[in-house]
Amino acid sequence: MSYFQAGRICDYINQKFGWDTLLAMLHDFGEGAETSAVVRKELKLEPAEFDARFLAFVEADTKIAVDHFDEWKKGVKSLIEKAAAKDWDAVIKEGTALRDFYPDYVEEHSVYETLASAYLAKGNKPAAIAELIRYEKIGGRDPESLKLLAKNLEEAGRSAEAADALNRLNFIYPMDAAAHRSLGGLWLAQGNLAGAIREFGAVVARNPQDPAQAHFDLARAYHANKQDELAEDELLAALETAPGFRPAQKLLLELSSTQLKQ
Repeated sequence: MSYFQAGRICDYINQKFGWDTLLAMLHDFGEGAETSAVVRKELKLEPAEFDARFLAFVEADTKIAVDHFDEWKKGVKSLIEKAAAKDWDAVIKEGTALRDFYPDYVEEHSVYETLASAYLAKGNKPAAIAELIRYEKIGGRDPESLKLLAKNLEEAGRSAEAADALNRLNFIYPMDAAAHRSLGGLWLAQGNLAGAIREFGAVVARNPQDPAQAHFDLARAYHANKQDELAEDELLAALETAPGFRPAQKLLLELSSTQLKQ
């Protein structure tokens, strides 16, 4: 609770006084200043006045959630039951109001994810994407939901946003080899070669189920980045595990032909 309240205090100071003020306060604390002195110096307020203003900010910010909490709790239980029964129209009808009663809730059975499932079941991908983007921006961190967002963004031709979603997943659950490979492919196509090398390298480092494909993907990124010696090493590693892997054979022949011409 203390850490959460501290975070909300930082949000409040940033919103009302600006990021530079927060930085100045950090420097003051770094020099050993007491909290009351820092508040007076940087916020030009007495500590008691700051506390009163902060509490008013929190109460206003949470009023809807507090006033509707019991209604939200009952509604989410009903929404879960309707989703289990695949009553998607009812989920969509009731879900939006519930979502907005408690927009910060992104834990298990979040309304954002339930609404996204309903919209996908109804074939409304743009609406599903919109819900998952809301979920992501408010702090949602379920790996499968973020991968679902990336998949639908990529299918919608929004590959840069798909890459952003997968890159955020790196900071939440960096052990997902499939997500690394997808992000590597997106970044390779977008010309972010350093990023592609990083992501495909992560797949190779994770003892992949398909090592030939993993080494080949990394070789493609190195080749695109004009690091052909490293690409050749990865191709040889791919062919050590799968001698008949034709994509690796083909690229290795292309590299060898280029070297002979030079």
